[in-house]
Amino acid sequence: MRHHIYMKYFSIIHRFSIIFHIRKLKAFHLSGHQMGYISCICNHPGTSQEQMASYLGLNKGAVAKGIRPLLKEGYIRRVQNEKDRRAYRLYPTEKSRELYAAAEAASEEFFQILTKGMSAEESEIFQSLLSRACDNVVEAAGEDRRKLTHPGHGAGECGCSHPADVQEFVDSMTQKGEI
Repeated sequence: MRHHIYMKYFSIIHRFSIIFHIRKLKAFHLSGHQMGYISCICNHPGTSQEQMASYLGLNKGAVAKGIRPLLKEGYIRRVQNEKDRRAYRLYPTEKSRELYAAAEAASEEFFQILTKGMSAEESEIFQSLLSRACDNVVEAAGEDRRKLTHPGHGAGECGCSHPADVQEFVDSMTQKGEI
């Protein structure tokens, strides 16, 4: 039954990571999905809606609907592609860069909390073991870990992946008034 304790630990870390980040970024009034869009656009200025759909594993309609409030609130700007008038390129604004910097700072703070009491070497080993564990479960699921990241990025380096189950959890916590 030793394996059950690992699942418990992963679940607790995952849940509290979400709660921590939501609390840190509460002033921006954005959902996890919206933060995912901003993260992608800040990491890939000029990305198309089609590329973003591919990055996030969503359809183009969901991306169009998801970015609409971000455009309205001034977090991103959309520029028509000169080669294909039907396509648009998405760019961060100063407002989204500020949010992205706050999110990066929150992630760094969470990592410091997560590795509190670990030496630098233990922290490196911890990251390495988590990466290996991630590779193992993705492989066991018959997936290619590279498909879960952006071209040119290693797994976990971009911060653009926000699975739907995370958003469902966040939405349920928000509805309950827990965050």
